Amino acid sequence: MLSKRDIRIIMLYEFKRGTNATKTTQNINEAFGEDVVSTSTVQRWFKKFNEGNENLENEDRGRPCSTVDNDELRAVVEADPRQTLGQLAEALNVSTATLDKWIPHELNDYQKNRRFEICSSLILRNKNDPFLDRIVTCDEKWILYDNRKRSGQWLDINEAPKSFPKPQLNQKKVMVTVWWSAEGIIHYEFLKPGETITAESYCQQIEEMHKKLCQKRPALVNRKGPILLHDNARPHVSKKTLQKLGELGYETLPHPAY
Repeated sequence: MLSKRDIRIIMLYEFKRGTNATKTTQNINEAFGEDVVSTSTVQRWFKKFNEGNENLENEDRGRPCSTVDNDELRAVVEADPRQTLGQLAEALNVSTATLDKWIPHELNDYQKNRRFEICSSLILRNKNDPFLDRIVTCDEKWILYDNRKRSGQWLDINEAPKSFPKPQLNQKKVMVTVWWSAEGIIHYEFLKPGETITAESYCQQIEEMHKKLCQKRPALVNRKGPILLHDNARPHVSKKTLQKLGELGYETLPHPAY
């Protein structure tokens, strides 16, 4: 049976040949047995190799972290949405208990009741006073620098198409934040490398979005007013953000944590 170090030697060999992490995982598992190594493990070692660290010995990773970086978690999940909780925890060096707080398998009774109460109240409100066209929302998305050419495949009847490996996590990427309403995109911004969303930068985005909304939908701004829908990320619920939304006259829709 292969030792962990043997597997790492194969990983380094595949890395130097230019094989990506997904294909390397497939090659190892096909040659030595199913589930010998996970994609997230190969991705983690490839990240080390890419940084110039070819030490194959286990580093003392210490106790798993108790916090999760939003952007890093999003990137790992989007790279392979089929990963298990254990694989995500390994890739991020956190415990599964920590991830449970972010990606709960089941809602507790309080969370279920809270979600039911909010949904019921919003349904009733929309029946009495329709408001969906007043909603403004936003989200962030990692965009990989992936300029591959796509083409069709010639296949026999009932032949399954060939699968292609997904991009590696260490591939260059940029984050875009998009603001939109029922009538389309209002504003978008690309974050600089290494930049993250803070309360200050979020308020700046709100300010820019509001200026464009005044131009594109002046009736909404000047009459009933826009309603903001966003999640409970720290920059969204900070005191600075709440003050900014108050200055601009935005109502915020309730959003259950889970």
